[in-house]
Amino acid sequence: MARILFIDDDEQTGDLFGQILEGAGHEVIIARDGVTGIALYRKNPTDLIITDIMMPVKDGMEVINELKRDFP
Repeated sequence: MARILFIDDDEQTGDLFGQILEGAGHEVIIARDGVTGIALYRKNPTDLIITDIMMPVKDGMEVINELKRDFP
């Protein structure tokens, strides 16, 4: 199955989706903010990234744009 990076500042949402995705057989890595999510992806790329759009520090659109730029 897929390795999924789930980026969301809401702990309950991250935990819930993590359980659902792991229950479906996926490996899930959870980041609580965009900066951490990008660092985790750079260290060990995943097959899929799911990100919240509205987050403090670095929002989801900034995450998407940075990763698209650095990993076209």
